[in-house]
Amino acid sequence: MKITQIEAIPFKIPYATPLKWGRGGYLDAAEHVLVRVYTDGGIVGVAEATPRPTIYGESQVSILNAIQNWFAPMIVGLEPSHTEKIWAKFETIHWNPTAKGALDLAMHDAVAKACGLPLWEMLGGSSDRLPVSWMLGMRPIAEMIQEAADMRAKGFKAFKVKVGSDPEKDVQVIKSLREHLGPDALIYADANMAYSASTAIRTIKSMEEYGLAFVEEPIPTWEWRGRLKVARALSIPIMGDESVFTPQDVAREIELGAIGIISIKTPRTGYTLSQKIIHLAETAGIPCLMGSQAETGVGTLASAHFGAAHRNVSYPSEISFFLCLKDDLLAEPIVLKNGILELPKRPGNGAILDEEKIKKYRVD
Repeated sequence: MKITQIEAIPFKIPYATPLKWGRGGYLDAAEHVLVRVYTDGGIVGVAEATPRPTIYGESQVSILNAIQNWFAPMIVGLEPSHTEKIWAKFETIHWNPTAKGALDLAMHDAVAKACGLPLWEMLGGSSDRLPVSWMLGMRPIAEMIQEAADMRAKGFKAFKVKVGSDPEKDVQVIKSLREHLGPDALIYADANMAYSASTAIRTIKSMEEYGLAFVEEPIPTWEWRGRLKVARALSIPIMGDESVFTPQDVAREIELGAIGIISIKTPRTGYTLSQKIIHLAETAGIPCLMGSQAETGVGTLASAHFGAAHRNVSYPSEISFFLCLKDDLLAEPIVLKNGILELPKRPGNGAILDEEKIKKYRVD
């Protein structure tokens, strides 16, 4: 089976509620790229690329250019299962992580379909379902509490809370969430590198009083001495996200000793690099979860298969943001019950695309 064609389609689907984070992060729509890898056997692999100019320096336009003019000519004619050979070619072009990641995910989807296996089985086979968390963006406290209560009533037991703009408010949010959700809810915070080291220590230690489970990237990743100081001052783990973009980053952070959990995001590392990351984490005794890039249902299924396949993904994953979309490209909705995402039994990632919706939301 050889790759014959690559298709990249830019699309835009609004979110029902915009997401705010850090010192200025804001998203009001999924302005992403649908990627399809065609093969000579008639099998088509699908995936989603998620532009984040403020994080990875990629846009819809740059992803389209990278795929169409750089990466597609490199891999047309190759076997989609030959990922090491393909990544050797990818690495001749610097960065462009989500363009490469989407192609990798789509190629794995095609291979799994050819093998007649769901991706979770082909990737490791630990489970066919995955516990997920709910993410609370920055809003007035009363609105955040009401949103959390509504999602708890729908079965969610884990909550990620965006913090970083106002330390006093951040502590109050965690305190109020604990009071309203009770002692059994898993609550953790994500500061998106917005605190200084001293503010992080003071603020997070106050949050610890209310059963905060862990905190994600409290200070800038480049401030490695400060990050180590924060880690040593806290009684809870720090989760790496912006500090662990690549397997090389993960190796460095393990050596530094500042992180205790790793967020894996398949949109930026595909399955090939994600497998290297999770194996590094497991040998270091560091658990993982699947992080969100605010994907649609297509990207959500890709991430869920990887998380379900690996036993070291032991915390609830953050891949429920597709519920915030006003619509989706999927013809069949994702099954999510009581905070558990149930994977399709079909070969590959199980995504069935609605071609009419693709026509409706494409923006080229």
